[in-house]
Amino acid sequence: MRIHPAPCSPEAQGRIAAGTAPGAAPLLAAAALSILLTSCVPDPASSAPAAFDLKPPALVEAGPEGATSFVLRFDEEVKPVDGSFAVDPGGSARASADGGDLRVELPERQVPGKRYSLVGDVRDGGGNASRVILAFSGYNDHPAGMRISEVQTAKNSSTARPHRDFVEFEVVSAGNLGGMELSVSSTVKTLSWRFPGVEVAKGDFVVLHCAPEGMAAEIDETGTDLLASGGIDASPSRDLWSKAGGIPDATGLLVLRQSPGGKPLDVLFYCDGSKKGELGEGGIGDLIGEALDFDLWKAAGTPSWEDAFLWKPSVSRSIIRIPTGGGPGATEWGLSAASGQSPGLAN
Repeated sequence: MRIHPAPCSPEAQGRIAAGTAPGAAPLLAAAALSILLTSCVPDPASSAPAAFDLKPPALVEAGPEGATSFVLRFDEEVKPVDGSFAVDPGGSARASADGGDLRVELPERQVPGKRYSLVGDVRDGGGNASRVILAFSGYNDHPAGMRISEVQTAKNSSTARPHRDFVEFEVVSAGNLGGMELSVSSTVKTLSWRFPGVEVAKGDFVVLHCAPEGMAAEIDETGTDLLASGGIDASPSRDLWSKAGGIPDATGLLVLRQSPGGKPLDVLFYCDGSKKGELGEGGIGDLIGEALDFDLWKAAGTPSWEDAFLWKPSVSRSIIRIPTGGGPGATEWGLSAASGQSPGLAN
């Protein structure tokens, strides 16, 4: 987190210089999307002795305590500025501090997966002030259990049975999808998409379409009508449409998380059979290391490309989960029959 304090006189301590934070802190894994922390300090030229505290409070961690409260953890003891805390949507929020921990009581229960923003001001014992603007996803107190069941990685050229990039999920335990996140990594970048708040039942299928064509019929089915959506690969199950970007054609890693930056729930690592050697550090290598830690994938030794589900990339076949496979890992995956893609249906 980068903080840029700006000197200001006691009469103008409301003036601030903006700073940014690159992402959520560990405690924020279940909620935050972005943080803006701004601050000001007393003017050192006014009457400050040499040892005067000129350092504004810095946010260390943040995250939900439940559906109606949020905790902000600072690097020093702070107090909230009266009346400064509010959440949108919602309105004014009550804040109280205990040392460096500041607890915000939200005016209403969060809706799972809904986008919120929180703003408020704090001061330390030296009069230094910081403002926090934090965007987060509504806390989900009953998340569904899901796993990846089928992936179409590329567009085919068939006019009779066209297909585009999609990921199919099977619901293994009932609950709400709100705030769950799918990340899709290639060898050069990672894209992510967050699920809206939708109640699902065990045995349901959810199809995330990752290469929409901008058709009006491509409708997110967040209600009870599961036939509302049209478009290529629209299914009899729940269809959702992502503009985050497509799926890598030949080699990639899909990670389903319970919340942004949170615990991984499922992984698919697939690779062009011609790739060889160790994964190395960073990117897919780090993500596979995490999957190994959570027993969501297997490696014969040092993680390598050979640990992936190896295939000859094909637009006419999808990658499917094999129910009788030896999972977790590459042995749990196979290929559909030619033109055997079945979004929204059992494999």
